[in-house]
Amino acid sequence: MTSARDLSARLAELLHRERAALAEFLVALADFDRKRFWVELGHSSLFYFLHRELGLSKGAAFYRKTAAELIQRFPEVVEPLRDGRLCFTSVVELSKVLTPENRSDVLPRFFQLSKREAKAVSAALQPVEAAPHRDVVTSVRVPVVAPALGLALRADSSSDRVVTPAPGPDPTWHGAVHLVRNRRHG
Repeated sequence: MTSARDLSARLAELLHRERAALAEFLVALADFDRKRFWVELGHSSLFYFLHRELGLSKGAAFYRKTAAELIQRFPEVVEPLRDGRLCFTSVVELSKVLTPENRSDVLPRFFQLSKREAKAVSAALQPVEAAPHRDVVTSVRVPVVAPALGLALRADSSSDRVVTPAPGPDPTWHGAVHLVRNRRHG
């Protein structure tokens, strides 16, 4: 009978081998991509080679493509992947912010992080600018009865909407009116 301690040691060894195998796969994939061998096999990109030729899901292909590209630019990523300091699922976020200038400071910030935590670090390193101020114009049809009943279309002083009759040859025409809404927060 196998003890819990024996099984735990076996699992740890298998995990170590899994990480090492993934790192070796990614190094080989980076070399394959650098040489553009996927073109010789009739694929338009490394992504499609991984998806169509190797049968990976689109998500799995994307992660591996991103990791291979990152390894080509920053070979120092391999060892943290191999030893488990860098989680494979955080590679995409790391690739968004890692540069030759910041790599010694940024790479360790992603060690031992989950995907969600890596997203937070990536967002902190590259904050998104506030959305620009925009006016949105929407055309709507006015019912035929509105002008006939003498209904006036005016801005409501309690809102930021302005409703004006659309230009036309006849002010009683029941064509389009334009709603202009000021968008302050994207």
